[in-house]
Amino acid sequence: MKPKNETMRQQIIDETTASIIEAGVAGTSTVKVAKRINGAQSNIYSYFKNKDALVLGVFTYHQQLLTAALTPVLNADLDPQTQIAAITRALLQFAKTHPTSIQIVAAFRAQPSFRAQLPTIRDSHVFTTLFKRLTDYQARGVVKPLPAEFLAETVFSVIVDFCYAQLAQEAYAPQLSEDAIIALINDMVLA
Repeated sequence: MKPKNETMRQQIIDETTASIIEAGVAGTSTVKVAKRINGAQSNIYSYFKNKDALVLGVFTYHQQLLTAALTPVLNADLDPQTQIAAITRALLQFAKTHPTSIQIVAAFRAQPSFRAQLPTIRDSHVFTTLFKRLTDYQARGVVKPLPAEFLAETVFSVIVDFCYAQLAQEAYAPQLSEDAIIALINDMVLA
Protein backbone atom coordinates (compact mmCIF):
# COMPACT_ATOMS: atom_id res chain seq x y z
CA MET A 1 0.00 0.00 0.00
CA LYS A 2 1.24 3.45 -0.89
CA PRO A 3 1.99 5.87 1.92
CA LYS A 4 -0.89 8.23 2.55
CA ASN A 5 -0.61 11.97 2.29
CA GLU A 6 -3.17 14.52 3.39
CA THR A 7 -3.04 16.49 0.13
CA MET A 8 -4.12 13.46 -1.91
CA ARG A 9 -6.81 12.54 0.63
CA GLN A 10 -8.20 16.08 0.46
CA GLN A 11 -8.13 16.03 -3.35
CA ILE A 12 -10.13 12.78 -3.29
CA ILE A 13 -12.66 14.32 -0.90
CA ASP A 14 -12.90 17.49 -3.00
CA GLU A 15 -13.42 15.62 -6.26
CA THR A 16 -15.90 13.20 -4.69
CA THR A 17 -17.77 16.21 -3.33
CA ALA A 18 -17.95 17.73 -6.81
CA SER A 19 -19.10 14.41 -8.27
CA ILE A 20 -21.85 14.01 -5.66
CA ILE A 21 -23.10 17.53 -6.31
CA GLU A 22 -23.09 16.94 -10.09
CA ALA A 23 -24.34 13.34 -10.27
CA GLY A 24 -25.67 12.49 -6.83
CA VAL A 25 -24.43 9.77 -4.51
CA ALA A 26 -25.71 6.98 -6.77
CA GLY A 27 -24.00 8.56 -9.80
CA THR A 28 -20.63 8.77 -8.07
CA SER A 29 -18.16 5.93 -8.32
CA THR A 30 -14.55 5.35 -7.40
CA VAL A 31 -13.78 5.01 -11.13
CA LYS A 32 -15.25 8.48 -11.82
CA VAL A 33 -13.40 9.99 -8.87
CA ALA A 34 -10.14 8.40 -10.03
CA LYS A 35 -10.60 10.06 -13.43
CA ARG A 36 -11.30 13.40 -11.73
CA ILE A 37 -8.04 13.19 -9.76
CA ASN A 38 -6.13 11.94 -12.80
CA GLY A 39 -5.09 8.91 -10.82
CA ALA A 40 -5.70 5.23 -10.41
CA GLN A 41 -8.68 3.77 -8.60
CA SER A 42 -6.17 2.10 -6.26
CA ASN A 43 -5.21 5.60 -5.03
CA ILE A 44 -8.71 5.99 -3.64
CA TYR A 45 -8.59 2.57 -1.98
CA SER A 46 -5.42 3.62 -0.18
CA TYR A 47 -7.61 6.07 1.74
CA PHE A 48 -11.11 4.58 1.64
CA LYS A 49 -11.80 0.83 1.56
CA ASN A 50 -14.82 1.11 -0.79
CA LYS A 51 -17.33 3.56 -2.25
CA ASP A 52 -19.49 3.54 0.88
CA ALA A 53 -16.49 4.47 3.03
CA LEU A 54 -15.56 7.17 0.51
CA VAL A 55 -18.96 8.86 0.43
CA LEU A 56 -19.33 8.54 4.21
CA GLY A 57 -15.89 10.14 4.53
CA VAL A 58 -17.09 13.03 2.37
CA PHE A 59 -20.19 13.50 4.52
CA THR A 60 -18.11 13.34 7.71
CA TYR A 61 -15.68 15.95 6.38
CA HIS A 62 -18.48 18.40 5.59
CA GLN A 63 -20.32 17.72 8.82
CA GLN A 64 -17.12 18.45 10.75
CA LEU A 65 -16.90 21.82 8.99
CA LEU A 66 -20.49 22.49 10.03
CA THR A 67 -19.95 21.53 13.66
CA ALA A 68 -16.81 23.68 13.77
CA ALA A 69 -18.94 26.64 12.67
CA LEU A 70 -21.56 25.94 15.34
CA THR A 71 -19.19 25.32 18.26
CA PRO A 72 -18.32 28.98 18.96
CA VAL A 73 -21.98 30.06 19.17
CA LEU A 74 -23.19 27.44 21.63
CA ASN A 75 -23.36 29.44 24.83
CA ALA A 76 -25.30 28.27 27.87
CA ASP A 77 -25.39 31.84 29.21
CA LEU A 78 -27.59 33.08 26.36
CA ASP A 79 -31.36 33.25 26.70
CA PRO A 80 -33.18 30.81 24.36
CA GLN A 81 -34.19 33.40 21.76
CA THR A 82 -30.68 34.83 21.56
CA GLN A 83 -29.15 31.32 21.39
CA ILE A 84 -31.48 30.25 18.57
CA ALA A 85 -30.72 33.48 16.69
CA ALA A 86 -26.96 32.91 17.17
CA ILE A 87 -27.24 29.35 15.85
CA THR A 88 -29.32 30.52 12.89
CA ARG A 89 -26.82 33.30 12.09
CA ALA A 90 -23.96 30.80 12.26
CA LEU A 91 -25.82 28.44 9.92
CA LEU A 92 -26.58 31.27 7.49
CA GLN A 93 -22.95 32.39 7.52
CA PHE A 94 -21.84 28.81 7.00
CA ALA A 95 -24.25 28.49 4.05
CA LYS A 96 -22.69 31.60 2.50
CA THR A 97 -19.08 30.55 3.02
CA HIS A 98 -19.50 26.78 2.57
CA PRO A 99 -22.42 26.24 0.18
CA THR A 100 -20.90 22.98 -1.02
CA SER A 101 -20.95 21.61 2.52
CA ILE A 102 -24.62 22.54 2.90
CA GLN A 103 -25.37 20.79 -0.40
CA ILE A 104 -23.51 17.64 0.66
CA VAL A 105 -25.14 17.40 4.09
CA ALA A 106 -28.55 18.03 2.52
CA ALA A 107 -27.94 15.42 -0.21
CA PHE A 108 -27.15 12.74 2.35
CA ARG A 109 -29.93 13.72 4.75
CA ALA A 110 -32.40 13.46 1.84
CA GLN A 111 -31.54 9.81 1.16
CA PRO A 112 -33.27 7.41 3.55
CA SER A 113 -30.89 4.59 2.56
CA PHE A 114 -27.90 6.60 3.84
CA ARG A 115 -29.46 8.08 6.97
CA ALA A 116 -28.87 4.90 8.96
CA GLN A 117 -25.16 5.02 8.08
CA LEU A 118 -24.67 8.65 9.05
CA PRO A 119 -23.29 9.70 12.41
CA THR A 120 -25.99 10.13 15.05
CA ILE A 121 -26.59 13.01 17.43
CA ARG A 122 -24.73 11.06 20.12
CA ASP A 123 -21.66 10.87 17.89
CA SER A 124 -21.12 14.64 18.06
CA HIS A 125 -20.57 16.71 21.17
CA VAL A 126 -21.90 19.76 19.31
CA PHE A 127 -25.15 18.07 18.28
CA THR A 128 -25.57 16.45 21.69
CA THR A 129 -25.25 19.90 23.29
CA LEU A 130 -27.57 21.47 20.75
CA PHE A 131 -30.31 18.87 21.20
CA LYS A 132 -29.97 18.91 24.98
CA ARG A 133 -30.44 22.66 24.84
CA LEU A 134 -33.49 22.33 22.57
CA THR A 135 -35.17 19.83 24.89
CA ASP A 136 -34.38 22.08 27.85
CA TYR A 137 -36.01 25.01 26.03
CA GLN A 138 -39.02 22.80 25.36
CA ALA A 139 -39.30 21.87 29.03
CA ARG A 140 -39.26 25.59 29.83
CA GLY A 141 -42.06 26.18 27.31
CA VAL A 142 -39.91 28.39 25.06
CA VAL A 143 -39.68 26.02 22.08
CA LYS A 144 -42.60 24.18 20.48
CA PRO A 145 -43.22 20.71 21.91
CA LEU A 146 -42.36 18.82 18.72
CA PRO A 147 -39.56 16.26 18.45
CA ALA A 148 -36.29 18.19 18.66
CA GLU A 149 -34.94 16.28 15.65
CA PHE A 150 -37.91 17.45 13.56
CA LEU A 151 -37.38 21.06 14.64
CA ALA A 152 -33.69 20.84 13.75
CA GLU A 153 -34.55 19.34 10.34
CA THR A 154 -37.03 22.19 9.78
CA VAL A 155 -34.38 24.81 10.56
CA PHE A 156 -31.82 23.05 8.36
CA SER A 157 -34.35 22.87 5.51
CA VAL A 158 -34.80 26.64 5.65
CA ILE A 159 -31.02 27.10 5.61
CA VAL A 160 -30.72 24.71 2.64
CA ASP A 161 -33.46 26.56 0.74
CA PHE A 162 -31.71 29.86 1.49
CA CYS A 163 -28.42 28.41 0.23
CA TYR A 164 -29.98 27.09 -2.98
CA ALA A 165 -31.74 30.42 -3.63
CA GLN A 166 -28.39 32.20 -3.31
CA LEU A 167 -26.55 29.69 -5.50
CA ALA A 168 -29.23 29.81 -8.21
CA GLN A 169 -29.37 33.59 -7.95
CA GLU A 170 -33.14 33.42 -7.67
CA ALA A 171 -34.84 36.76 -8.33
CA TYR A 172 -36.11 36.86 -4.74
CA ALA A 173 -32.74 35.96 -3.16
CA PRO A 174 -31.71 39.59 -2.46
CA GLN A 175 -34.86 39.97 -0.33
CA LEU A 176 -33.72 37.18 2.01
CA SER A 177 -31.99 39.01 4.81
CA GLU A 178 -30.53 37.22 7.82
CA ASP A 179 -33.07 38.98 10.02
CA ALA A 180 -35.96 37.75 7.85
CA ILE A 181 -34.67 34.16 8.00
CA ILE A 182 -34.20 34.40 11.77
CA ALA A 183 -37.74 35.73 12.16
CA LEU A 184 -39.09 32.88 10.04
CA ILE A 185 -37.21 30.27 12.07
CA ASN A 186 -38.32 31.89 15.33
CA ASP A 187 -41.95 31.67 14.13
CA MET A 188 -41.49 27.99 13.32
CA VAL A 189 -39.57 26.99 16.45
CA LEU A 190 -40.51 29.26 19.34
CA ALA A 191 -43.66 28.53 21.35
